[in-house]
Amino acid sequence: MNCPVCQKASPGIKLIKDGTPILQCPHCAVAWWTPDADFEAKKTYDAAYFGGGSTDRGYDDYGQLESALLRTFRRRLKGLPLPDRNAELLDVGAAYSFAIRAARELGWEASGIEVSQAAVQASQAGGENRIAVASADAIPFRDGRFQVVTLWDVIEHLTDPNAALSEIARVLAPGGRLILTTGDVESALARLSGARWHLYTLPEHLYFFSRRSLQILLERNGFEIDQMTTEASFYTLGYLVERLRKSLLGTKGAGSGKWPGSNLEIPVNLFDIVRVTATRKSD
Repeated sequence: MNCPVCQKASPGIKLIKDGTPILQCPHCAVAWWTPDADFEAKKTYDAAYFGGGSTDRGYDDYGQLESALLRTFRRRLKGLPLPDRNAELLDVGAAYSFAIRAARELGWEASGIEVSQAAVQASQAGGENRIAVASADAIPFRDGRFQVVTLWDVIEHLTDPNAALSEIARVLAPGGRLILTTGDVESALARLSGARWHLYTLPEHLYFFSRRSLQILLERNGFEIDQMTTEASFYTLGYLVERLRKSLLGTKGAGSGKWPGSNLEIPVNLFDIVRVTATRKSD
């Protein structure tokens, strides 16, 4: 077996998570697991994934994170140069379209794609029409259309990150920017937490990247790394409790995140989420 990122051989088992072996490449440090042949993203990211219910996947209530996520996306996007007139931004894995709204507030012509039919329907019910059901490896837009593509906490969910980055490079104009965030499997917190690291959530997270593996993947697909950094993001207190409960117990429990004060927004930086800004090289 070869590494899906650097293509070198000899990956070994890093750890066992809920009975599932997670492999890691000794060369670029990317970690991953292989889902069953019947794994299908459209079935995984259903309404229950975003709304909780009895499932132990996804979120108790993704909609409750709206205000905190908007604050986070505004902060992330303010690092970009002010957009030219009619400059277009594409958010890949747009969920409920909160990042699209934040981009529009800052002057971008923003649209998005999302593999979850349930999330797109929720966005459309809220008045967002510039979002389409599509996967990251088959983006339904012409070559070079966008000046910016964002990939917020999405690449770890993708069955083929290499194909997705190739598609993103295709729809980005030369000199356009890609900004992504994902967990850093080589961070101190990930190492110390072992199998209880809060981003080892299966089946939704398929890959666990290192900075080195991200650099290899991006450069292979025509990008030049501008910056890798960590930064604080806003979370509700209820969501932090939810993540802690899942990490420690593996289940959500009834009524989590609904108690008084659970919507209090807190900036958090555990230094285990890396933000990457990269530029699409000219052809």
